[in-house]
Amino acid sequence: MVNVNTGQKAAMSSQAAAYLENIRHPPFPSLLSPFIASPSRILNIRQTIGQKLAALEEQHIKRYNLTITETTVADIPVIVIEPHVIAPDNESKILINIFGGGFVMGTPRERAALIMAGECGIRVYSIGYSLSPEVRYPIARNECFEVYRKLVEIHEPANIYAMGSSSGATLMITTLLLAHKDKLPMPARLFLCTPAVDFTGAGDSMVSNADRDIMPVALLSAMVRQNYSPTDSKFDFKNPLFSPLFASYDAAWPPTVITSGTRDISLSSSVRFYWKLREAGAKIELLVGEGMWHGFNWEVDIPEAIALRAAVREFLFSDN
Repeated sequence: MVNVNTGQKAAMSSQAAAYLENIRHPPFPSLLSPFIASPSRILNIRQTIGQKLAALEEQHIKRYNLTITETTVADIPVIVIEPHVIAPDNESKILINIFGGGFVMGTPRERAALIMAGECGIRVYSIGYSLSPEVRYPIARNECFEVYRKLVEIHEPANIYAMGSSSGATLMITTLLLAHKDKLPMPARLFLCTPAVDFTGAGDSMVSNADRDIMPVALLSAMVRQNYSPTDSKFDFKNPLFSPLFASYDAAWPPTVITSGTRDISLSSSVRFYWKLREAGAKIELLVGEGMWHGFNWEVDIPEAIALRAAVREFLFSDN
């Protein structure tokens, strides 16, 4: 159970407080997480959560009057999400999305992509990369890179925007690192929602928020280590294409907005990545929600999420 006391409730909306009070953690997460997240069990978890999210996604498709088209780009599955009305300034623009889910679950039809298409009035190309444990690092990233490479050939780079949530943000950052290395153009703007950029376990929020976020740190860490990361025991988790906090950046990095919350286990990752990009000379903004959790942006009717998404839209599109 996630605890929310009177003082904490006083600093957040009643809707956010009610959401947190309904969260139930698995018992003894530090002890049981390696068992819960084992490759033999993760497929059942994916199916169970996927069924629940599919119904919610259908509600969003109807709410925003979206059209979903399945296609392939560079032989990788992609869905194109198109709102009923494209904003006049976005007619020639696209938003590339890489979905989150700890590398082990999720689909390109995730809420993040649907909400952004509907609220921004923009076509979203959401990449259907391969999940773990069926494949391991770096397969998913390489698939995302091939899609990006093809899309920058087809579309004017100045009209390309990019986003990723959680593990999807990891894949987006590392995709762009590969693109930069290959001298491919960067997107016009980048949105990173609760990005995971350091898988070594370092960071204050990995400790302070271990049991305050909506999912325990122990469970998420077990998912990554047992299903996604290379099986080589000597693999360095500071590899910059695995934990992109440790990569080198420069002022050519696209203008980036990062979102997080004070309960987010990825808050420290977000803060550290903000400073890394700022010191490199990139245009960067960090938006942190008081009392908010990992990926709170996508709770469509929570006031803090509504306000944050508006700020993200302003960053992405207001001066373009």
